[in-house]
Amino acid sequence: MRRRIDPAATSLALVITATILATTASPLAAQRAQPVASPEVHADGTFTLRFRAPDAQQVTVVGELDGQTHPMTKDENGVWSVTLGPWAPDVYNYQFLVDGIVAMDPANPSVKLGFGGFPPANFVEIPADTLLFYDAKPVPHGSVRMETYHSQSLGVPRTLWVYTPPGYDEGDGAYPVFYLLHGSGNIDSSWILTGRANLILDNLIAEGLARPMILVMPFGYARQGVGIAPEIAGQTVAGGGNSTTLFARDLLEDVIPFIENKFRVLPGRENRALGGLSMGGGQTVAIGFANPDIFSWLVIMSAGATNAPQSYPEFFNAEVTDRMMDLIWVGIGEDDNLTGASARALHEALTEHGIEHVWRLTPGRHEWNVWRHHLREVAPLLFQD
Repeated sequence: MRRRIDPAATSLALVITATILATTASPLAAQRAQPVASPEVHADGTFTLRFRAPDAQQVTVVGELDGQTHPMTKDENGVWSVTLGPWAPDVYNYQFLVDGIVAMDPANPSVKLGFGGFPPANFVEIPADTLLFYDAKPVPHGSVRMETYHSQSLGVPRTLWVYTPPGYDEGDGAYPVFYLLHGSGNIDSSWILTGRANLILDNLIAEGLARPMILVMPFGYARQGVGIAPEIAGQTVAGGGNSTTLFARDLLEDVIPFIENKFRVLPGRENRALGGLSMGGGQTVAIGFANPDIFSWLVIMSAGATNAPQSYPEFFNAEVTDRMMDLIWVGIGEDDNLTGASARALHEALTEHGIEHVWRLTPGRHEWNVWRHHLREVAPLLFQD
């Protein structure tokens, strides 16, 4: 005979069990169920970060903040916190260092992707009284798409991100192209998801400050694209990684033909710009200086070269280079201790050889707070008659 289950008795048992659990659970366990608010941005430009780690011995905040490491204080509930600032309106990256281990802020969904030896980070944004140049404003917006292609030169599938300006999909006109490269520890999406390049261009174009252009953001490592197929034996690139020579082959032999076959672009070197930050700036030097017949506009952010005249003797012929190049732009944060010396060396070499260029020493270190501003400054200079 099947035993009949009394619903009333079952409900009573559940209530009794829940009561026992509630009365015997530790206060710390109950506190762990409470959400932690982080980051909490205040009206005066300060912000508070919090991280629950009751068993940790030390928690600090690191990242692209003010160049300092900030200790946090633990309360009786095991929540570490610190209030920083006030800082100028901008977007800052941070991570927690928990007993020496890098950790993300689990309460913050705004994430900067990492790659290789560079872990991901979180964003905290200090707002201004009005929307800033990198914010989404009520203006016409372009489109961003991810394209997948098979690199014949590398023999692997890869991806790149493409920004087309407002009106591209509705019209039939052709546009110049800015090939925009990321830095070490970033990927092809970084200029969009971290740098907000699409919003910067939207706003500049809407204000009539920049010519409508296509941005092409390839994957800067000479290897298979991230997250598009399993990496199996025979698909990895021998000697790949950060090989500029292999990346240059992919850019020149695969990416540019792919873009010019699929998108409405204006032909000729005068309608191609190449630029990038950090590693991408170094790639711009190596590829752009060696191929002035392909690119007429070069943008070098937070990068340089210490022996450029010896490495690229033909480029350092001022009579030829000044006639061919429409713009050479070199910019660096004044407190950049990573690539500042090489950037200054490049600037001095260009000056010594009489090659016209723009040299910009701006506030900041080796971080995205610098590169967003650089893009805003240089984009209006590109493709101008």
